[in-house]
Amino acid sequence: MGQCRKPGLNKMQCALCRDKECLKGKNCSVIKSGINYRGAELKSLQAAAWIEAEPLKNTKLEEIAIYAKNMGYKKIGIAFCIEYEREAKLVYEVLSKYFEVFSVCCKVCGFDKAKFGLKKSEQPDKNEKCKGHENSKSSGFEAACNPIGQALLLNDDGTDLNIMLELKTGYDILFAAHSEAPSIALSLKDIPAFKGIIDSIE
Repeated sequence: MGQCRKPGLNKMQCALCRDKECLKGKNCSVIKSGINYRGAELKSLQAAAWIEAEPLKNTKLEEIAIYAKNMGYKKIGIAFCIEYEREAKLVYEVLSKYFEVFSVCCKVCGFDKAKFGLKKSEQPDKNEKCKGHENSKSSGFEAACNPIGQALLLNDDGTDLNIMLELKTGYDILFAAHSEAPSIALSLKDIPAFKGIIDSIE
């Protein structure tokens, strides 16, 4: 019989549990009391439960918009990898129908990788495929990603929620650590291929 917590240990192992008796109301954790949802946390829990209970499954972007609307958020930030600026523009166009949207690319501030002793890319310049970006590697310069800068700029904009669009592993951790607003990751597969109205947001 599967158990989420092994006898004599306080380590949770829900991934190895076959029974999931928590679905029937059993509490096998060491937390017996003290969890109370109030204020903004209760409101967030209610908004998330509403999305979970919806019979029609929405895309992640739609869920973010619905959640933000239900939370009363007004300002949304987008911190994106410059490789995906076209997708960032699509996200902007969708969300700007309902919110004030701010966006910051990963190369903001134009720091040289050499300044921080960072390894330069061995593959061809990814920015070459972005129209309007000139390849600067011939001069020995390669711009560093600046996730802390992205977070600080969106903090200055007073965003209520920040979307991390395809930030590389590590950059997303730094961004989330310095973002004053809650942050949520959005991947390319979660972006709908349309620019229409999100029907269930109203």
